[in-house]
Amino acid sequence: MNRAPYFGGDPDKAKVTNIQANTGYFYTMGLNECLTSHPEKIMKRHLKMWQLELSFSLKQFWFCLTGLKKLVYYGVYGYEAEDYLNIYDRYRLQVENLVEQQGYQANVFMVMEEDIKQMAVIFSSGGSPGCPPLELAETINTIGQAIYDQEIFRGDARYCNVTALSRELHGYTDIREGYLETRKLNDLGYFHMKPEVLTSEKITRLRNKADYRIVMGECRQLKQTLDKGSTSLCRKQFDSLFLNTVRKAYQWTLLQDALSYCKHMLELRCTARGLTGVNLEQLCDMTSYLSIDQCARALWNVLERLCAIAQNHGSYQELTLYAIYYIKLHFAEDIALSDVAAYANVNPNYLSGSFQKEMGISLREFITGERVDAAKSLLSETDLKVADIAKKVGIHDVQYFRHVFKKTTGMTPKEYRALPKNRI
Repeated sequence: MNRAPYFGGDPDKAKVTNIQANTGYFYTMGLNECLTSHPEKIMKRHLKMWQLELSFSLKQFWFCLTGLKKLVYYGVYGYEAEDYLNIYDRYRLQVENLVEQQGYQANVFMVMEEDIKQMAVIFSSGGSPGCPPLELAETINTIGQAIYDQEIFRGDARYCNVTALSRELHGYTDIREGYLETRKLNDLGYFHMKPEVLTSEKITRLRNKADYRIVMGECRQLKQTLDKGSTSLCRKQFDSLFLNTVRKAYQWTLLQDALSYCKHMLELRCTARGLTGVNLEQLCDMTSYLSIDQCARALWNVLERLCAIAQNHGSYQELTLYAIYYIKLHFAEDIALSDVAAYANVNPNYLSGSFQKEMGISLREFITGERVDAAKSLLSETDLKVADIAKKVGIHDVQYFRHVFKKTTGMTPKEYRALPKNRI
């Protein structure tokens, strides 16, 4: 079996001749060329150029992709490349010995594409294998998990070693196909963060029958429980959506659909409820996370805070939330009841009555309150003239602004700015 080159920082292991170093370089680069090439003649040309002979048989082989990705070992645990490569080499050496002991012929090497830095094991039966391919892959995964538990995770169960095993492959072009298949399977560790081997057959067995209609139905139920303000009911529906339906669908598009719905839902409610400091772009971007559990934790943190606000200040029907959202975004403009009603897609008279009943004040009084609150902030934090502040909050008559401000706060703008807490 052609042994992979040493990548770690052990000075004793690093003492190799120039020929050995060049051979290791050729070996690594040659096999990585096979992963990016598709036509057989191109693969043969690359292997010939790198003077590389394959150890496994092209008549029948399996592609196994394993090891931590850079986003985990570096992004989460802070391991630099050299530190991780020392760990990686321990893993690789044990895998090479295991493969030989089980009667397989293999090439074991590091995948260098796009900073993946994972280990590939392409193996075939040597005639009398000691175990089936899946069992071999499971042992490979177990070796990696044990090393990572000891060296990196150290009791942290958020992440694990996920190994992907291809179907049975044949011929040069299946080298690349095997890589693409295991790459997709390995990425599904996002949904299945368990120290196990993933195969296409296993994913098919595990996958539920969720589709866009089912996911959107659960999203709407989540919105309803959120607006009621019941933390327990909301959490139950949230877990059903993300940790059951979407997780077990193993489909990126359905996760994206659910997150897009949540982004719109949360933008409306965070603004209307005055919940600030939430970066919705990052929160609802699945690429911000390494697993669906991490994504769910971040989302639930915001939903839980919204539930608490609803419990403390009362729940609002969605129509009221739409009205408040629009007003908070446009109070500095010349807005009328008809503008708010058009945004909420209801009759102005219906909106006015519904808003008054739920909020205890008229829609016009609410707009005025938003303008006064904004004016108070500007008086406290800036040296702008009162007339300029009035215009900024949507009141163009400064005398009327003074009247409204005093009626609401009990003091003139000048008196409010003079308060000790507001002195700059």
